Amino acid sequence: MTLVPALTEHTVDLPSGTLDLWLETPHPPLDSLLDYAVRQNPRRGFLFVSRVLGKHLPVSPAVAARTYTALAAALPPLTAPHFIGLAETATALGEGVCRAWREQHPERPATFQHTTRYQTRHPLLLRFDEPHSHAPAHLLYDPGPAARAATDLVLVDDELSTGTTLENLAREWRRLHPHLRRVMLVSLTDWCPRRAALEAALELPVTFVSLTRGGYRFTPAPDWQPPTLPAVTGNGADKSELLPARGPRYGQAVDLSWPDLQLSPEDRVLVLGTGEYQFPAFALARQLEPMVAACAFSATTRSPVLEGRAMARKFSFTDNVGDGIPNYLYNVGPDLYTRILVTYEGRCLPDPALMALLGDKAQAICLSPLDPQ
Repeated sequence: MTLVPALTEHTVDLPSGTLDLWLETPHPPLDSLLDYAVRQNPRRGFLFVSRVLGKHLPVSPAVAARTYTALAAALPPLTAPHFIGLAETATALGEGVCRAWREQHPERPATFQHTTRYQTRHPLLLRFDEPHSHAPAHLLYDPGPAARAATDLVLVDDELSTGTTLENLAREWRRLHPHLRRVMLVSLTDWCPRRAALEAALELPVTFVSLTRGGYRFTPAPDWQPPTLPAVTGNGADKSELLPARGPRYGQAVDLSWPDLQLSPEDRVLVLGTGEYQFPAFALARQLEPMVAACAFSATTRSPVLEGRAMARKFSFTDNVGDGIPNYLYNVGPDLYTRILVTYEGRCLPDPALMALLGDKAQAICLSPLDPQ
């Protein structure tokens, strides 16, 4: 990766190698945004671990809400945009940015959907790949005529490293929608070295929006041998009987119902999303935060990461969407909380092994039930 003039430089030593970072826009301070860990993945030996996302590190919903608001406010003027969040890490981030943008522009329409790894009976619009991912294939379902009429496309991911994933998605979207006029690439951190090349490849104006921007170089340790990558791809079965037939996978906004949880003002609450199902966990945590002593949210993931550095604790169990693959929960100490609310959708009940690891203070809550038959 080509070096650029740096305002700030960081060096991160990991068992898998050395990560050198330089920043073009160092505000907010990088340490307030990131920690680092080692992926259990031979394709990429490091992981940027966000401190503001609520995926690998529990965060306050107020912190996440400020992040959504800041990214939405940094977007240029848009006309009826369509937002797409990348599964699984940026599903809540994408929906949060879209909702924040709607709040800032209540007179303007906008639509949102997120990509998914799950096959259903809904009409499929396109497929694309995330080359460095442990689970590279993404599905994007048809979001309907309003979304497909958009001339402004906003793609949201937690980080922009090479830009290849979002380029792949933007190219496929434009192939089907030649009326598209411009693309916005939104991320928490932007490390992309090929911004001009990406714009030239798409043959459209591209705007880059992030909390900080810079570049990186990773030098693998010559003696590093990553552990065997566990199964990370699903069985490809139709999940329609498990997943709701409506929701953000399909570009549809749905109302969430809040259960009566009988919380006390002294409670310390953790709200967990499961896999791609993350924004409802944030929304519930945001609802509860003023009512209790402390509230945080996070989510389970299929991403295998080694313990150490940012990953102080790791729970392993089985996914809840019928794939039979390992899932993980990072940096959760059950003793820190008096209540742990594990949110899920449809019939995707959390693995009893996860509930046992979290202890008797854990409760599984369905926030998006299946539609009545």
